[in-house]
Amino acid sequence: MPLFARQSIFTAEHELYGFEFLYRGARLGSDDPNAAHLASIELLDHMCTCILEENLNAGKPLLLNVDEQFLLDDNLFHTPLDNVIFEILETVEPTPEIVNRVRKLAQAGFKFALDDFVFEPNKTPFFKYLSILKIDVMGIDWALMASKLPELQLSNCLLLAEKIESEEEFERCKALGFDLFQGYHLERPKPIHGKKLETNQQAALRLVSELSRPDIETEEVAQLISLDPILTVKILRLINCPLYQLVREVKSVREAVVILGLNVVKQWAIILSLVSASDSPQELFRQLLVRAKTLALIGERQAKEQPDIDVSGCFLTGILSGVDAIFGTEQGTVIQQLTLDDEVKRALLTQDNFMGQLLNDTIGYERFDSSVFERMSDEQKFAFIHSYQKSLVWADEVLRNLPS
Repeated sequence: MPLFARQSIFTAEHELYGFEFLYRGARLGSDDPNAAHLASIELLDHMCTCILEENLNAGKPLLLNVDEQFLLDDNLFHTPLDNVIFEILETVEPTPEIVNRVRKLAQAGFKFALDDFVFEPNKTPFFKYLSILKIDVMGIDWALMASKLPELQLSNCLLLAEKIESEEEFERCKALGFDLFQGYHLERPKPIHGKKLETNQQAALRLVSELSRPDIETEEVAQLISLDPILTVKILRLINCPLYQLVREVKSVREAVVILGLNVVKQWAIILSLVSASDSPQELFRQLLVRAKTLALIGERQAKEQPDIDVSGCFLTGILSGVDAIFGTEQGTVIQQLTLDDEVKRALLTQDNFMGQLLNDTIGYERFDSSVFERMSDEQKFAFIHSYQKSLVWADEVLRNLPS
């Protein structure tokens, strides 16, 4: 079952203006008086906390249905977002309380549309606070619409003709002066699929995305890790274990960054976050550690001749090559959620650069694919096998010391 559906909204020239996001679940078919409110909350939750199989809105405005209960909930309105328009359902009556609430939210920067308007006079108090007025053209008297539309066009909002079922209706609405158009004739709602994440997985994905940013600074890394007390303790325990044989105990993340370097601390924070977010067997992480270390060792060796090779990017590529198994969804879907260096992203998605080819070779070697060595010289084969064997020993030592 899809998480929700998305229907496009077009201009008169058939250019994409934005999308309406539609609930697809069992709540609206129930007798629960709070069904509309809970449906909106669930839809918003799916949009914000799931790994989706495609770009959510491509930077275009998105419309979300909201009822009276949603509008009055202070917890749901924090900072206005430029591309979000809250669509007031036709069931919401413009009582003084509701109109005053919409007024205050509009003044604070939130944007609103009015859904399924059929020229009810009592809905006019909403008009001055709307960005979009959606007019239901299904079964409406066209003469009435032609007489009413000029007055509505004097407002500051865009007029949207919804539920357009034919080319004839589309052309008539264009002729009447509508700005935007929506309906089955133009596009049916498209199901959006994805993977629902647990709370710890959401947190891990956000942290991994931040730590993977190519422009992140030392102070920011230390601060991000320090916000998670459990991760901080694990990082310090790992860094103070025999793996690094430090002469004195490291007592803070910031100190760890200074002593071991930014990339080392980032790598461990990413690994520990992924381990904590997954129920996958330890053998998966052993394989990813071996893979990542192999890529890094070969990258180090190659960097002597090609200084532009990103060794830390090689390691990150190896670790993230298993995110599909960790999060239980397609690799590309997860990778698109992360803020990665372009070369790392290319290595993972298309394998058409040095890191990507190296990743392919390493995975092939894991699978006993003899063709991996066909294009290598004897020296390259020896270096590859030596790096892989060294990575196996390193990964076993890491797992022995990995904090639980």
